[in-house]
Amino acid sequence: MTRTGRVLTVATATLAIVMSTHATSASAQAPAAADIATGQTLYVTVGCATCHGPNGQGTAAAPRLAGSADALPAFLAYVRDPALGMPAQGVQVVSDEGLTAIYAFLHSPLASEPGQATDAAPAGNAETGAMLFRRDGCYQCHANEAQGGANGPRIGPDPIPFARFSRYVRNPTGSMPPYSDKVLSDQGMADIHAFLRARTRPPAIDTIPLLAP
Repeated sequence: MTRTGRVLTVATATLAIVMSTHATSASAQAPAAADIATGQTLYVTVGCATCHGPNGQGTAAAPRLAGSADALPAFLAYVRDPALGMPAQGVQVVSDEGLTAIYAFLHSPLASEPGQATDAAPAGNAETGAMLFRRDGCYQCHANEAQGGANGPRIGPDPIPFARFSRYVRNPTGSMPPYSDKVLSDQGMADIHAFLRARTRPPAIDTIPLLAP
């Protein structure tokens, strides 16, 4: 074999090794279909869809997540310690493996497909909800009509979507105590949410003579 032939053979072999290594690396980095499917399921059950939309396209309540430029470590860090009103999701709610699967889903073709809204609140009785709101002490921080006060924010009317509301009441942050299903049943939760939705909006300031400019 001539020197030129040997050089071409070595070059060809080197190129083949590089291409094989690249393919193996890409394959290792590509999420498995099972991970994407798991992530899609967790995305809904954890409650991400409530604010970010069925497939991460974003809503008026929260930004788009599908195809985000954030790297996985940044995504994990933000979910664990978020800002701007988003509740923190601890490992007791979703593991790092689960968040990784959600990230895989959000960066898959499935996350670019249109989805259906998933936050239809269950039927609740506003009158029963009013009784529970007082019995369970919600009024002590959020005031009699849920308008908020010195110890708690306004939560009605127009409460946050039911899935997020329910999840927060069960696993709150700050000084709010958790309400387990032994204290407040799922139906009771729906009744309180119905009570909050039924609150009337306060009149506009310019319609009140003493406050009008």
